[in-house]
Amino acid sequence: MKMRAIFLFSLLLIITGCVSNPAAEQKRATELMDYKIRVYGPACEKLGFTKDTDTWRDCVQREYEQTIMGQQYNWNYPYTSPYYIHPYRYRR
Repeated sequence: MKMRAIFLFSLLLIITGCVSNPAAEQKRATELMDYKIRVYGPACEKLGFTKDTDTWRDCVQREYEQTIMGQQYNWNYPYTSPYYIHPYRYRR
């Protein structure tokens, strides 16, 4: 009986953790899009894309993705690899 109660409580906890708030998600998405337009919009205009067109929006999205990918993979290279041996650490 006790195990069943623990199982049901944990299942209930997992299900309530999956519940989302659509209004908050929409607000976050709108804020992120405003940030992308503010930061990357002028650069795409300088590249020759007309503002508020599909190609301009695609350019803004690509520029943002390139920035994110650069931050994601290069922030701690090469020290994140378990096979990296520091060249000066064990020299005597």
